[in-house]
Amino acid sequence: MFGVACAGALALAGCTGGGGTTPSPSASSSSAASTHVYSESELRNLISGLKDSDGNSLNLYSAAQVTAGKDLGNLLLSTATVDPSDCKSIATAGLVNSVDNGSVAVAISDSQKPRTVSAQSGSQGPDAEQLVRDIRGKMTQCSTFTVSAVGQKVTVSSKQLQAKTNADETFGTVSTKGGNSSDMLMQVSGGQGRLLVVATKSGGNLGDTDQQELEDLVNTVLQKASSSGTSGTASPSDTSSESSSSSSSSSETSTPTVTETLTATPMQSTQNSGGATSTSTTGQ
Repeated sequence: MFGVACAGALALAGCTGGGGTTPSPSASSSSAASTHVYSESELRNLISGLKDSDGNSLNLYSAAQVTAGKDLGNLLLSTATVDPSDCKSIATAGLVNSVDNGSVAVAISDSQKPRTVSAQSGSQGPDAEQLVRDIRGKMTQCSTFTVSAVGQKVTVSSKQLQAKTNADETFGTVSTKGGNSSDMLMQVSGGQGRLLVVATKSGGNLGDTDQQELEDLVNTVLQKASSSGTSGTASPSDTSSESSSSSSSSSETSTPTVTETLTATPMQSTQNSGGATSTSTTGQ
């Protein structure tokens, strides 16, 4: 079960995106945020000790569990069929490539509406902020599409959220399988420099309260990064505006990739979020 959940968590983000123009952080904090590449140990520290709104701890995945998730992602990459075909890169691209050479940490809660928090960092290519901006333009062609994988076919609808976090770039989505409000996945992502933080929640009838919970989880991680002296803190960004990006290089070897956790394979029900699907980012 853990491999499936981890694969979904590693996929990280949504087919839709926001991100926004925000007041620029100070030069010193902006520089720190844009140049620091986080190690696996640092990422694990950033997402350790988190709890969901029900009081459940988000438990860290081990390196072996992360690897198992990557292996499952590789399988999904080779088997998933997406219509329109232009959406396949969105539906699957981040399952493996985003973390093959960079660093990632994943934490998951055990509940009827499981939550995940993922943190990624790498040095090559565009930074996390630019990745959030790049994915934003996919909304028009990928707000609704079908995905066929592991013998199943599902229609996925994604709606952009007006999410706000303290990251330089923020986006949020809520995705629904087959129009069934009991089978939903909500995601809020924050990109700041070389750090991408994604919080997700799966379950039924997700709404504003759930969105606020995910925003708070992202902000908690960003605050820990800021307190550690390795990342600056900007004013809240929203999903309807633009902001400038900063990109640089460091000692790591990859960069986070934003992609759709819901769409690589069909979601399972909220009572069985750990089935053979990357959309259930929170299985056991």
